[in-house]
Amino acid sequence: MIAKNAQLVLLAASVAHSWAVPPTLSQRRPTLRSRQLVVKGGTSGAVVERPPYALSGLERPTHRGAVMGFLHNTGAWYALSAAYVAAALKQLQPSSFYPSFLRIALVAASSYSIYISDCYHNADKRREGVSEEGELAVLRKDYLGISLILSTNTWLWAHNLGGSPILNKLCLAASVCTANVAFQSFCVVNKYIGHVLIKLTFATQFVAILGTLCLIAAKSPISACAWIYAAYAPGFVIYATKFPKNKKWGYHEWFHISVLMGNLVSMGFDLGILGLFKPCAEGVACASLASRLTFGLLP
Repeated sequence: MIAKNAQLVLLAASVAHSWAVPPTLSQRRPTLRSRQLVVKGGTSGAVVERPPYALSGLERPTHRGAVMGFLHNTGAWYALSAAYVAAALKQLQPSSFYPSFLRIALVAASSYSIYISDCYHNADKRREGVSEEGELAVLRKDYLGISLILSTNTWLWAHNLGGSPILNKLCLAASVCTANVAFQSFCVVNKYIGHVLIKLTFATQFVAILGTLCLIAAKSPISACAWIYAAYAPGFVIYATKFPKNKKWGYHEWFHISVLMGNLVSMGFDLGILGLFKPCAEGVACASLASRLTFGLLP
């Protein structure tokens, strides 16, 4: 009951946020406009002021996009994703097309999101520079990337939980939500209603769909995957409240950290479910017991 009430509170808060905090968008027609970094205080110990976002005019914290930029530029996330897929495929039967597809889709969504986040938040450090036209194009793709992360997690863990009729309905609902985000992003945004409907769809995906799946998982033999939700949840709250605000490391940076942690937890527990190696399987069993104790589901 407590978990369901918390789920309703999160959903209500996200709906209120979608309407109460409208996106601050430029009303003029998008025009290509690049800005250079401004350096104050000379060359030694210089403080670099990053240009604001072109569409909203909001400031860009010093370390905005630093994590995503590092993961993209070094290729660290892509290498980790490839290692996860290789390890998962080794445990699966060669003819297991759908389970293999789910693992590939999961890392493809997260890798796509990291690349797009780097393009969006670090445009001032990239060759194309900051422009309203370029920023709007990347923002549309960024919305789609977030939705794909939520949907691919739903598909994978619904499959891991056995694919019951209710889980299949959750997968269908997640797919419809992602299709809606794609439509709103590329056909409605940059209109205000498009941004609102996309954020309401995110709330539906995270709180209603993925939240329900994790409540089901918490009562199952592999209840450890409910902790995936716990890893993503702080980022969802931070994204909705836009707190804390800091000129160097703001709320969006914490959101990125939370999303990455959720991705890592999902991949780690999945490998444990596949029985890649004994310590991982034992860790999943311990986490399952902890989650059942947390949610009060043990007799």
